[in-house]
Amino acid sequence: MSGCFSFRESDKSLYRLMEKKAITFEINYLEEYPLRWLWYENTDKEAPILLFIHGAPGSSSAFLSYIQDDTLREQFSILIIDRLGYGYSDYGNYQAIPRQFEAIDNLMNKARTNNQQVFTVGHSYGGTIAGYIAIRDPKWLTGSVMIAPAIDPEQEKYFWFGKLAWYKSTRWMVSKSLRVAADEKYSHEEELRTFVNQWDKINSPILHIHGDKDGLVPYGNINFSIQNIPKKWLEVKTIPGEGHLIPFTEKELMVSEILKFIDSN
Repeated sequence: MSGCFSFRESDKSLYRLMEKKAITFEINYLEEYPLRWLWYENTDKEAPILLFIHGAPGSSSAFLSYIQDDTLREQFSILIIDRLGYGYSDYGNYQAIPRQFEAIDNLMNKARTNNQQVFTVGHSYGGTIAGYIAIRDPKWLTGSVMIAPAIDPEQEKYFWFGKLAWYKSTRWMVSKSLRVAADEKYSHEEELRTFVNQWDKINSPILHIHGDKDGLVPYGNINFSIQNIPKKWLEVKTIPGEGHLIPFTEKELMVSEILKFIDSN
């Protein structure tokens, strides 16, 4: 049962998939953490880098359609990670947000070789991490796109099915990916409170996109951004009638919004 919900694909499977699409990319490992990352390098070595950060549960596979997108590939180098604990990045072992940042920061300092601009695109929990990166303001960051991020500790939602991966009596029944997602979920509110007063430190452009029918991460999180991120840097975009999975149900719209955001910054 658990193997059906691991939310990850092997290197061999990824290469086979991309071969069918006639797309060339690399799979690399940052051994210190360890962290797996997919890399498409634009022929223009100075092209900006798009860094995609997936939610929970998930892996780099979540954003495969973006690394296949011709419009993005024409203009950017694209980097997609397996976040720590997911995919093939120390699979099954929960890592807190500061540790997630540390791994990404280390990676970007190595992957970015020509002082390229870097824009993060994070969905759900990955959007939270994109926001935390913006707070930490590393030298490589140019701008951030948070899609449906869970950033307000007062609006955390809990669901009965998440307890299957949390309770010891049923935890064994689910995949390691779901266990890590549960560990993140039940630590998330407390983690958010550790930097809840630091959002005013953001010093780079940030776009918060949210569907107003999001049943997993409440739309009210967009108000948290409005109230806490400096107006100088913040842009918000509401997607009417859409839920939590907008990067996948509305991919063309998301690509359009990402391009407009980058063009304006």
